[in-house]
Amino acid sequence: MKKIYLFFLYLIFPLIPLESNPISTLSFAVVGDIMNHELQIKTAYNKECNCWDYKFCFEKVKPYLESVDIAIGNLETTLPGDPNLYSGYPQFGAPDELLEALKWSGFDILTLANNHSVDKSLMGLIRTRKIVEEKGLIPLGTYYNEEHQKSNSIVLLEKNHIKLAFLNFTYGTNGLAVPYPARIDEIDLNYLRKQIAKAHKLQPDVIILLLHYGTEYQTEPDIYQRYIVNIVLKEGVDIVLGGHPHVVQPFELLQIQDKYGIKKERLVVWSLGNFVSNQLRINTDGGMIFLFKLNKIENKIFIRDLDYIPVYVDFNEKHYILPIHEYIYLNSIKEPQKFVYGNIKWNDQEYYIYFKNNNVTKKNQMVLFLQNIIKITNVMPKKLEIKKYD
Repeated sequence: MKKIYLFFLYLIFPLIPLESNPISTLSFAVVGDIMNHELQIKTAYNKECNCWDYKFCFEKVKPYLESVDIAIGNLETTLPGDPNLYSGYPQFGAPDELLEALKWSGFDILTLANNHSVDKSLMGLIRTRKIVEEKGLIPLGTYYNEEHQKSNSIVLLEKNHIKLAFLNFTYGTNGLAVPYPARIDEIDLNYLRKQIAKAHKLQPDVIILLLHYGTEYQTEPDIYQRYIVNIVLKEGVDIVLGGHPHVVQPFELLQIQDKYGIKKERLVVWSLGNFVSNQLRINTDGGMIFLFKLNKIENKIFIRDLDYIPVYVDFNEKHYILPIHEYIYLNSIKEPQKFVYGNIKWNDQEYYIYFKNNNVTKKNQMVLFLQNIIKITNVMPKKLEIKKYD
């Protein structure tokens, strides 16, 4: 009798399914190069405790990193453990307190395969990975030895019923030899193809490849980047997250059919830029927190809600990462009673730039960075407030 009653209800309300198809969602925040120049080391030092403290640097961005399921960054320094080895460019070595601040601010995964991985030789490479593991973060791209590389080069992570495979490769190590017996995943096409195939056999829902590559300070991907990305997408990678140029480059969804015959949208972020540094060259004094979500519906994955938060590194005795939308707003009509810092043209509409929070040392530089990042990405950040003049 109960089955007849349910069937009758279904005839009356055919749009209501008897069984629901749950949607699994996974949210991401990804940032670029986390650097540690000499001035950053100096200003993070606290003589009262004879220690270093970097938490102030990440206070403003902490809420955005904590609000997602997975936060990823590129640790472009080593952690040698000895204050005598702390140094900035050209061979980086940072206090462990930098890592503690990254953990505190919400990071889950750190890429370690970059051109500064061996700046402090074998000891620095080994210790950096070891300390990252001990702090409970997931390291990618560097290894203690060959056997460790074989068993750890693909990191599987399952969260919210979505299974992920992560790989991390660098174009090189600034000409420095990788010290034996340590290993680093460097871009060799034969090896890269094998690793992607190995990841594919593990049957993850998504393969994410983090690449350290490209031409420094160039705001468009170069031929090498396009060549590598074209190959890895056809090999079956779903998402490519890039870094190394120290400036933001565009991001896009591409319809690509891989060698397995699967055609779908795949995400490429060509370069995430700098997250924090003491670099002063144009477009290097900031970066972005790139945001996206994965939706799993009936065992199919969809990439959704692409967005980014432009961030600017303001130096006011110390380095502070500032989410630009918390300091700037746009208005479609020029307000005569307020000072206009610049303008942005978007969709044939001119917007004037105002500050809603004056706690910024270099307003003009922040405005210039925002103007440039919108031109580079050709995307207006969703959080950037646009006020319509009443």
